[in-house]
Amino acid sequence: MMHKTLVLLTILFSFLNALRAQEPITARLAPNSMPNITPAQFAGGENIFYKYLADNIKYPPILIKIKLEGSLDLKFTIDKQGKVKDIEIIRGFDPDADDEVLRVIRTMPAWILAKENDEAIDCVHHLTVTFTLTEGLIEQSKKPVEDPAPETLKTEIPLIVEQPQENTALKVDSLNDAPKFPGGTEAMEAYFKKNMKYPKRAIEYGIEGRVVFNLEISAEGKISNIRLFKGLFYECNEEAYYLIKKMPDWIPGIKDGKPVAMQVMVPVAFTLPK
Repeated sequence: MMHKTLVLLTILFSFLNALRAQEPITARLAPNSMPNITPAQFAGGENIFYKYLADNIKYPPILIKIKLEGSLDLKFTIDKQGKVKDIEIIRGFDPDADDEVLRVIRTMPAWILAKENDEAIDCVHHLTVTFTLTEGLIEQSKKPVEDPAPETLKTEIPLIVEQPQENTALKVDSLNDAPKFPGGTEAMEAYFKKNMKYPKRAIEYGIEGRVVFNLEISAEGKISNIRLFKGLFYECNEEAYYLIKKMPDWIPGIKDGKPVAMQVMVPVAFTLPK
């Protein structure tokens, strides 16, 4: 009987974990156990806090379009009145995702106070928030939406802003495959890191973030029709444009078993040197 109960519990936990893994936004608080201290608590408990975050944090649309997922770590303090303060990103994921998490954390309702020997105290919490792409999000991103017009470059570079076509989301199988940078995503990130010349004025102004381009990869793997989808800072936009122009040929996309021209979204990250 005991063995059957353990088996059922194992199946139940596996099922709950599978459901949790399908959520676009998940969160986890680090254990906060200190002698003689009762940590601050979100009203309703830890699981209600996670649900609050999942219901209120919105997956940035641009990250869905470029199929980007990941986690960020932050810490915040619940003060003696139960209000949040001193929010700090410890390890960021993406500027848009980081800002969205900060927005929700800043607007949290008051918590139940932390106490030490029955006296209210400030309490620091460490939180990990994970963004995971789901089929529902990807399908939703295919629907036409009205995006604000991104900034354009102020040079003779012929950039046109337009939405990517449906073929950017082709299912990957033996007959249909999206274009690939030689060596994959990691190789492309290494290419940008090795060749990027971070604009001096962007460093002076403390500018970092991500530029996103929409480009076409021909049936021969050649790059053409480079179009700015989301800009950052004028000189960062230019640097990203020239890095893409100098890229090696791609592995072309495949449709019905044959190489064809396809469009792809390419993010170029600018992270300030430490």
